[in-house]
Amino acid sequence: MNQNILKIKEVFQQNPQAQVKFIQSIIEFEKSMGHPGTNIRDTVSGLLADELFSGEKFSKILENGLKINFVYNSKIAREFLLSQPAVPNHVWEPQTTKLLLHFSTGARNIIVAGAYFGDQAIPLAWNIKDSGICHTFEPNTNNSDLIVENARINGLTNILINNLALWNKSNERLVFEGEDALASTVTAGDNAECVLYTITIDDYIEQHHIPSVELLMIDVEGSEIKVLEGAIGMLKKHHPVVVFETHSLYNDWSKGLENSDSVKLMADMGYTVYAVREFHQNIHTGDMPIELLPLNRTYCVIPPHHGFNLLAVPSPSFIENELFRIVYDLSPKLILPKKDTKFLPSKF
Repeated sequence: MNQNILKIKEVFQQNPQAQVKFIQSIIEFEKSMGHPGTNIRDTVSGLLADELFSGEKFSKILENGLKINFVYNSKIAREFLLSQPAVPNHVWEPQTTKLLLHFSTGARNIIVAGAYFGDQAIPLAWNIKDSGICHTFEPNTNNSDLIVENARINGLTNILINNLALWNKSNERLVFEGEDALASTVTAGDNAECVLYTITIDDYIEQHHIPSVELLMIDVEGSEIKVLEGAIGMLKKHHPVVVFETHSLYNDWSKGLENSDSVKLMADMGYTVYAVREFHQNIHTGDMPIELLPLNRTYCVIPPHHGFNLLAVPSPSFIENELFRIVYDLSPKLILPKKDTKFLPSKF
């Protein structure tokens, strides 16, 4: 690491208030440059923040009063740290957060696969603290320790943390491939270290005698199909709303999104699947509707190596309210600096 960066980090460690003011100055600079309507964060301010804050631990307060501790080790952490407004109403992906909170209200059981530091799991557990339990699966112990910490500081006793990887077979041996929020799981070799162990959702449901599941969220960097295959019994019996990622690195869209493996699996069980139009950043969307795309009318020419979320509902009636809007022939990626209206909210 550059010696000057080390010196700055040392100053920030000795004077945390100086660090707070410096972060505020970055945000003010972004505002003066027109962010988020420009890509100034990706080309200037975000790169500076990466150099100065990588590996540092931070705390932020959400609009609803939840306190979230996190480590700066991903774009998710960067966007959260540099959020505008400074007290945001979500950690990551504003429209997906709205959607998850909507479908979790009153739930008895929620499952979150790939829970990271609790960016979605903590708000979900808070939302159902009087009605149910949030079951999280995060095999990275650095991340799961943060979930434990975030649950404790917010007084949440309804979140269960499992250091297991969800898969299509239980008791399999896996290892991480990649870093932090982008780490995926692959089968472990005979001499592998730091081995992870798996469980299927169906086995977990049976072992814990869980009577119903209302919401399942899966973000496991390419292993979504494995998780779904291990949940077929639960999906057929409980018919939860399912939110899961699809990604150009792991899924074949060449014959249309509707013909990708994970979507076909859900469709075969009677689900209707939509692409969720989303900002992959922390941006305040106010009362903007959650825009959903029918898969055969989704514009999939997106930046390379990018994914987006899919929403699977047991019936289209689940989205027949003012929170949702069906749109056509647009990109699921909402990118304000793009001049092409396919990447902008439909109101533009």
